[in-house]
Amino acid sequence: MIYTQGNPRTEGDITVGHFVFAGMDPFRQVKASTTGKDAPVGFVERILAYYNYNLISPGTMEIPDQTDVTVAVRGDFWCAPVNQSVSIGQAVFASTADGSIQTADAKATVDGHVKTDWTVKYYDPDSNLAIISNWHTA
Repeated sequence: MIYTQGNPRTEGDITVGHFVFAGMDPFRQVKASTTGKDAPVGFVERILAYYNYNLISPGTMEIPDQTDVTVAVRGDFWCAPVNQSVSIGQAVFASTADGSIQTADAKATVDGHVKTDWTVKYYDPDSNLAIISNWHTA
């Protein structure tokens, strides 16, 4: 995996397993949404360097506002796409509203999403979990 230089701080709540976009300070902050067609900074990885839930609760995938976060810019990750019609080789699109993941043909345009340089490498329809990657051959 390759990560952002340093761990940026969240600007608003973000979700593990989603993409994030540059915040007000693009070198130090990330946020879940964008108003433009900006490419995401990277993918939010779950690092258990701190707990973000009450230890007696079931837990959460939300990382609260103003928390340091680990953002991967290159690698292979498990994710849960919002669409159920996922195929190996499809392109990965990031929602501009919340960073969630949708997949589609690489030539497609997905409303409310920006295309990333990630692709689907594996998909399990029973769990709706996919492995996405942006390690590409030259």
